[in-house]
Amino acid sequence: MNIYKHIRSSFSFQLVTWCSVGLLCVACGKDRTYEYEEKTVGCHQLQDLMTEWYLWGDSIKDVDWQQYFSKPTDFISKLTAQSKANDKWSYCLIDTIESDPLPCGTFNHINSYGMDVELMSDPTGETTKQYARVLTVYANSPAEQCGLQRNDFIGQIDNDKVNSSIIKNLVNGRSRKLHVSHLGLSDDEEALCWAGHDTLTIGKSERVTVPAVMVSRLLYSDIGYLMLSDLSQTEEITAAINRLKSPTMYDLIIDLRLCNRGTIECVCEVAKLIGQVDGPFLRTFWNPSKSANNQTYSITTTGAYNLYFITSKYTQGAAEWLIHGLQAMSPDCVRVIGQTTAGQNVMLKAIPSDYQFTIYPAVAFVGDKDGNYDYRKGITPDDPINEFEYAVLYPYGDRREVLVNYILLNR
Repeated sequence: MNIYKHIRSSFSFQLVTWCSVGLLCVACGKDRTYEYEEKTVGCHQLQDLMTEWYLWGDSIKDVDWQQYFSKPTDFISKLTAQSKANDKWSYCLIDTIESDPLPCGTFNHINSYGMDVELMSDPTGETTKQYARVLTVYANSPAEQCGLQRNDFIGQIDNDKVNSSIIKNLVNGRSRKLHVSHLGLSDDEEALCWAGHDTLTIGKSERVTVPAVMVSRLLYSDIGYLMLSDLSQTEEITAAINRLKSPTMYDLIIDLRLCNRGTIECVCEVAKLIGQVDGPFLRTFWNPSKSANNQTYSITTTGAYNLYFITSKYTQGAAEWLIHGLQAMSPDCVRVIGQTTAGQNVMLKAIPSDYQFTIYPAVAFVGDKDGNYDYRKGITPDDPINEFEYAVLYPYGDRREVLVNYILLNR
């Protein structure tokens, strides 16, 4: 690999640049070329790979020589900043370090307590205290094992009252003692009050494996509910959909609030089971040098459901492709309830390097059957509802849960 491909051939330019980076030491007269090569070759290859694969690869230009000494995880952002496409999706991972590039708030798969929380003031209005309100508890996690539930309020962590700094201790770390309060209604059911308090000990953070199908159940004989976290596990999702099928079910709620990963192949398989129209479904558009990869994904559907998608700010990528594609195919049968989605209208691809890192650049737009991929700012719900404005959050899939109950009352 010629690591000097990014340095101009002009002798005067080389002399200035090489002296600047220490390749040619004027004081001692020694050639430091090998040091520059050794310390920057990884970022030079990263730039070459981005130029080749990145959706906006033709925008990639040389950066200041100092930037080539950056960590690859930082260097990629210096390149994507050149695209002028507001690309917040492409990233780089070090092969020897485990990390979760797609966390949901305070939860990540690699090392966490297995919950997501938000900071809020006392919902009863009785005090000025702040609480960490539990939004999600993931199965088989330290949070679930210690007894935490959705809509619990953590007021103290060990001996520290919760605030904007202390709440960070609920991401990961050692075992901790949590002081938890539970909401209830006053005797006249006119006001919120604290109905009980517990002291729980949560175990140290750990890897948390989340099933692709978090909840699957019939709410009534004619409406099913699926909560999906990962649209890459085709077999698991297919089995769950088939288990719900019945001659009397014609409405299906697909909860994608926590779904931020997946593949286009899985999305197509799911669409086959729930959609109502045959023919082109999704289309991908790669950069000009990779245009041979452009593809139209057609499906033959076997489902015939009225579809209700529940979304949040975490709904991202594959989940958005599914919604956007089905909205174009059968707009009268698709309704979106919740919050505006993240807006990832691009597909990423894992590209390994020779230097212990892997890049995940945006390589293609994902459009609907007509080639429309104008959801970069997110998919706006037909019925915008912020569930966190409500005092009580019931378990996911509960008929009383804010968004589920809204669908049941308005379908």
